[in-house]
Amino acid sequence: MVLFQTVWDFSYYFGSGNAAKIVMWVSAIIGFIFAFFLLASYLNHRKPEHFYWGISFALLWINTHIAIAGGSYAYFLQEVPATFFALMVGLFAVGLFKNVKPESKLGKWLLMYVIAMSLAIGFFKQETVNIVLGTPAIVAPILVMALHIPMAILIIWLPLTTRDENGKSAIIFSIAGILMAIVGILLAIATLGILATDFYLEIVFNAFPFVYLLAALGFAWGTFVPKRWGFSIAGIELED
Repeated sequence: MVLFQTVWDFSYYFGSGNAAKIVMWVSAIIGFIFAFFLLASYLNHRKPEHFYWGISFALLWINTHIAIAGGSYAYFLQEVPATFFALMVGLFAVGLFKNVKPESKLGKWLLMYVIAMSLAIGFFKQETVNIVLGTPAIVAPILVMALHIPMAILIIWLPLTTRDENGKSAIIFSIAGILMAIVGILLAIATLGILATDFYLEIVFNAFPFVYLLAALGFAWGTFVPKRWGFSIAGIELED
C-alpha cells in the first residue's frame, strides 16, 4: 500500500497502477525494438529518415522506461524528459521531411530548429533559471507549443502527400501524429492551474497510457510498412 498518493502517481489508479504500467511497458518495448531495427537499417542503407526515427524511438523507450520506474506521470514534465519528448516528436517530423522533400534545403534548418527549441525547453523548465533570469514560468509552455504545433502539422500533412505511393499506411502515420499531439496537449493542459484539479487529472491520466500506446503503434506501423521509407525485419513482411 502506497501512502500519500496523488493523481500524478501510477499507484493511484486501477490495480494500484499495474494496468497503466503494463500499457506503458508495451510502449517502451515498441520504442526499444524499433529503435534497434531502424538504427540497424540506417547502418546498412544510410537512409537519413531511419536514423532520425531510430533516435526518436530510442527516446520513447528511455522516457517511458524511466517514468515507469519513477511511478509518476509528473516525470514527463521535468526538464530532461521534456527535452527528450520534444526531440522525439521533432525528429519524427525531420525524418519525414528529409524523405518527402529530399531536395529542399529547409531540412537542415528544420533539424537545427528542433534541436535548439528542445534545448531551450529543457533550459527554461528549470525553476532556478526562471528565478535567476526573472523569466515567467509560462515561457516553457510557449516554447513547447512553438515546437510541437508545427512538428505535429508536418507529421500529419507530409504522409498524406504520399498516399498514392504508401496507401493507408500514410494515413496511419498521420493519425499517429494526431495522437502524439493529443498526448502533448493532455500534459500541457494538466499543468494549467484552472484545469489541474483532481477530477480533470484523473480523466487525463486514465486516458494517457492508451493514447500514448496508440501513438507508438501508429508510428511503428507508419515507419515500417510504407514502401517509400519502410524497412525490413527478417521473417516479417506486412503489406498495406
